This record gives sequence, structure tokens and C-alpha cells, in this order.
Amino acid sequence: MQIWVGISNLELTSLDLAQIELTSQTPMAISASGANGPAGAAVATLNGLSTIVSSTLKFAPTGSGLRVSSMATTVDVPDNCLPIFVKAARAIRVQSLHRAGGEAHPRYPGDLRIERKGKHLRLSARMDLDQYLRGVLSSEMPASYHAEALNCQALAARTYALNPRISHAVDNVNVCDSYLCCQYFAGLGGTIDPRIEKAIDGTAGQVIVYKDKPILALFSSNAGGHTENYQNCFSDPLTGRFPPEPIPYLSGRPEGNYPGLKAKVGSEEFLRYLYAAKKANDTNVCADLFSSKFAWSVNLTADQLESHMHFVIDGLAANKDTAPFVIPPAQSRKFGHIKGFEVIKRGVSGVAIELKIKTSSGDWLVKKELVIRKLFANPQAHVARLNSARIFFDQSVDKLGLLSHVTVSGLGFGHGVGLQQTGAQGYALQGQKYKEIIAHYFPGTDTATV
Repeated sequence: MQIWVGISNLELTSLDLAQIELTSQTPMAISASGANGPAGAAVATLNGLSTIVSSTLKFAPTGSGLRVSSMATTVDVPDNCLPIFVKAARAIRVQSLHRAGGEAHPRYPGDLRIERKGKHLRLSARMDLDQYLRGVLSSEMPASYHAEALNCQALAARTYALNPRISHAVDNVNVCDSYLCCQYFAGLGGTIDPRIEKAIDGTAGQVIVYKDKPILALFSSNAGGHTENYQNCFSDPLTGRFPPEPIPYLSGRPEGNYPGLKAKVGSEEFLRYLYAAKKANDTNVCADLFSSKFAWSVNLTADQLESHMHFVIDGLAANKDTAPFVIPPAQSRKFGHIKGFEVIKRGVSGVAIELKIKTSSGDWLVKKELVIRKLFANPQAHVARLNSARIFFDQSVDKLGLLSHVTVSGLGFGHGVGLQQTGAQGYALQGQKYKEIIAHYFPGTDTATV
């Protein structure tokens, strides 16, 4: 099975690219389909471009198409000749992009497509599904993980490729390469670890199904002791509604038996119990506690918060995707001096769903876990966003009743819905097989071969 993978920009936030530079150790051949115009016109306009071979190619948008530059020539290609296809016998490197977790400049199989979208370009790579999985597993999970955990990741990644949360049909691809949207694919650089190859081969063709259809196989790094319900973290991808309809197999699951716990699961006290268990390194509490990502904290002074948070909340309120989840005080609609923070609604895992920010100009309400995480972006504290929204606060105030210092403590890394990579590793080390682990994280599902 072959799929098209959309290649994102440097920030992994968009498929729109300002320009594209390709290199390859073998010559790259260019062809144009003329899919949007007469085939004859395409051939005439290219004026031999389809026969050009080069080890370096550059592409830039023009007012009516795109410009292709090789080491020997430059040709303007009109819209009615697009898309352009670039093929090579070996992998093609995108010199105009950088990727973390892989090679500095990502490489893809030698079968690329370049289109124009408004004032930008779009780049996509065609490959076998298993090629794609090699890149995803190499990017998403350490090859040193237990074989059964790697099998879980292979199964989840294959299933997600067939049923991503957000359809990319309008982009003319099956999935994109960004972990902000789909799952991380940093290219196919170098030799693939044989343990990853074994996981892909050992689960060949297998997907996770619910009522005979591939599921939405969400996963993240670490749940911090308990996974979360889908509807508490995500919006409906079609309508934007929050909360969306629940998905039965994406329901919160405990990662342990929590010996000695006296508090209600999902409460602030529950989070403090797990945080203390991590400090004591009590690995009997839950399967994912061994991870360094299990617990964390961020210390912020009033000066740091006052310097940045009002700019951050203004940006969130102005962004169409996050604006519905930022509610200012009805009277002032201003962000005053911060008095403190209070989580007023939590999910089954303890994830913050609604956060009140008390200010001198009135109370602000911020909803949804990812928006709450972004709220605490602070360059002075080197925080791009909180690792998760399973948080609690320790705060102090000055004599005027204003916040002087806050410690944000949290559990886990990521949204915490579905498969947890470190939890899968923990269960695998306990002797569970991958189908048992999958059944735990996606209750009511089964595996099938496609």
C-alpha cells in the first residue's frame, strides 16, 4: 500500500513552504503532469524540462506558477502544467528544511510532488506504508524499548496513517509529517534500526479496529499515571465543537493500582500523590512512573508572569483556533495584575479542562488542555508550553494580595489520550504482550489484518 505524506514547514505548523531546495546523490528527473491543463500545453511549455536531470533543484513560487532552477537552467512552469514530479533512484534530501530527531536535512524516498498553493508551495512524498512506518517509529519511540512496546507503536502508527484525526484530503495527501497534527515523521535518514524493522515486520498489515473499522489511534509520550478521555482534550475536527462526542475506546485508563491512595482519582490530591510517588521513586505505583517525563515543575515569579502572560493571552484570544477557549471578564475585558490560578474543572485523569486566572481586573477563564498549556509560554523561564495540563499550583501572594510566585507542578508529557509510549514500555517490561497492552489502552477494540 502506498501513501502520500505532506511535508510541513520548519515549525511543523503548516504545509505551506516559501521555497524548496532538493539534493540527491543520484540525478533527479523532473516531469509535469499537466493535470490542470491540456497535456500538449504542458509538454510545450516545459520545453524539455522533463528531460533535465540534476543533483540540485530549487523551486520558488511565481505569480502564475513556479520557477525551477537546476545547475544548468531555469524554467518558469505555469499553473496549468502543475503538479511537478521529481524522481530519483535514491533518496532525495530537502536542504531547505531542518528536522529534530533525524538528520539535519530530512531525506525522503525518491518520489516527490510539488504543487503551488496561493503564494506558497506544497511538497509531498509518496512511499510504501511500511517505509512511512520506519520513519515514524524512528522519530516517535526509542529503538531500545522492549519489542512488545515497539509492536504497540507500529500498530498504532499504521492504524493512524489509515485514519488520521484530521483529514488531509483537501491537501491531496493521506497524512502530514507533523506531531502537532498527525504523527512525527522526520524522514528516512540512514540505516533503520533492526529492532524497528522487526516490529514493523512482526505486525505486518495489522491495524486496531472498532466495529471492523480502523480506530483513531491517538498516542502520546507519558500519561503521568492515568490516561484521559478523548472529549476532555480534543475538539470535534469537523465542527470545532468542544467537548466533542465521546469515543468509547478513547476513555481514561489507570496505569496502576495506586497503593495507599486515599484521595479520589482525578483530583488535585491524586496528582499530588503521584507526584510524591515519583519523588520517592515508588515504581510499584504505576507502569509509567519510571519515565523521566512522569513528573516535572516550573517555577515562575510575578515579574516573569506579568512580563509575558498578558501578551500570550492576547495572542490566544486573537487566534481563531484558540479564541473560543479564552473568556475575558465580562465587565473590564482586561488582563490585570495576577492574583492567582485555580483549576475549576478536571478530567478523569486530573487534567485541567477549565482554569481560572484571578486578576485585579476580573477573572479570566481558559478552557481546553492544549490552550491551558500554551498559556504558560514564557521565554524567560524557557517554557514554550507546559508538558501537560495535569497540573496543580503552589502559590504565594504579597501584602497587596497579588501573586508573588507560583510553582506549576505537573504529570506526564503530551495530551494523555490513547496509547502511552512509556506506559507500553512499562507493561512490556512486566511481561505483557502487545495485544494485551493495546487492549488496555483502547478498550473494546480488536486487531485485524488489512
